[in-house]
Amino acid sequence: MPVDRVALPDALVIDLRQLVMTIASAVDLVGVDDVLHGRRVGLLARELAIATGLGEADQVMLYDAGLLHDCGVSSTRVHRRLVVDLEWEGAGEHCLRGAALLGDFQPLAHLAPIVRHHHTRWQFLLNDPELPPEVALHANLIHLADRIDVLAAPHHAENGVLAHVGRIRDRLAAESGRLFAPRLVDAFVALCEGEAFWLALQPDSVHLYQTEMEAFDDPRTIDWGGFRHCADILARIIDAKSSYTERHSRGVARLARHVAERMGLDPVTCEKIEVAGLLHDIGKLQVPDEIIEGTTALSDHEFDIMKGHSYGTRQVLRRLPAIDDIARWAAYHHETPDGRGYPYHLRGDALPLEARIINVADIFQALAQARPYREPLAPARVIAILEERAEAGRADATVVAAVAADLDACHRAALCAES
Repeated sequence: MPVDRVALPDALVIDLRQLVMTIASAVDLVGVDDVLHGRRVGLLARELAIATGLGEADQVMLYDAGLLHDCGVSSTRVHRRLVVDLEWEGAGEHCLRGAALLGDFQPLAHLAPIVRHHHTRWQFLLNDPELPPEVALHANLIHLADRIDVLAAPHHAENGVLAHVGRIRDRLAAESGRLFAPRLVDAFVALCEGEAFWLALQPDSVHLYQTEMEAFDDPRTIDWGGFRHCADILARIIDAKSSYTERHSRGVARLARHVAERMGLDPVTCEKIEVAGLLHDIGKLQVPDEIIEGTTALSDHEFDIMKGHSYGTRQVLRRLPAIDDIARWAAYHHETPDGRGYPYHLRGDALPLEARIINVADIFQALAQARPYREPLAPARVIAILEERAEAGRADATVVAAVAADLDACHRAALCAES
């Protein structure tokens, strides 16, 4: 949808480092039970960069590359493979996807070739005449940092990684010249001599390291246009979780904006509602694929897990105080006027109109789209369900009425169909 410059919140400014950390937090949710993989890889990458003698700018850049190296992974099934095997067939698919996502966002496009090759063997990187030597080294450094964490991660829970250092070191050193650059392996072997290198991978240390890197002096900022573009990229990551959720976030965003415009909300609010729609399901990245793609009714336990996803959205977006209103609207998308929604149980005036619009748009789009347990519903059936919910206090009656008054256009917006 073209962006009208009049509708932009032009005063918005977001620090690029805050934005990187926010994207990283979203990507790491796919780890479900271990949401620190990307942040540990970032830490390891920077420490390897220091040990290899790379400059400060490269150190920070490689930390960011480590944070975002798995941005092409939305599936929890794929993530399980990535954090178990040293090499596996099909690993390159998420590298291509991640590189495409980053390459489409100018402030982070410089990381795209590193992400593209972070599972490529060193022996192949060396023979690629089109790849600059420094990019090959940077990509391989992320590969090594990634595989260090894969081998060490199973031992963090019991604080037992020090007992396995020799095995991890020998396993990776054996790949010198094949999977990894000898220069990087030598730096890693030297780092293995200090217990601090491994103890820094404990959660408290990782969080402290992240706080220090977030405060790193970086004058770059993102305006509204840049953030809007980044929100669209995040929506693509979210919607790639399953074929059944493809274009869901973008459909919710388009429908929410359309309804807001129909209800006469001001242009800036309509623009922000659309972005909240793009971001509303960030927390769903942490929901296992098996629940998203289940063909039967959710068990109580599965529903409890599902209830956590909108709270997860709020936690990720808390890193960006400049968009606090957007974050709240996105996180409230399962709240209902009668207070029986989740996870905050807001009711009455405590539930903003913007969130009520997104709630209706979310339900409409989900019903209009195929799911593993049913075919898509016709517009007449969708609006009948929404009207039943409005009558019961489970949806805003005014919002539902606005949808009913323009049903065909709302259906097209929900499915991202051309007019």
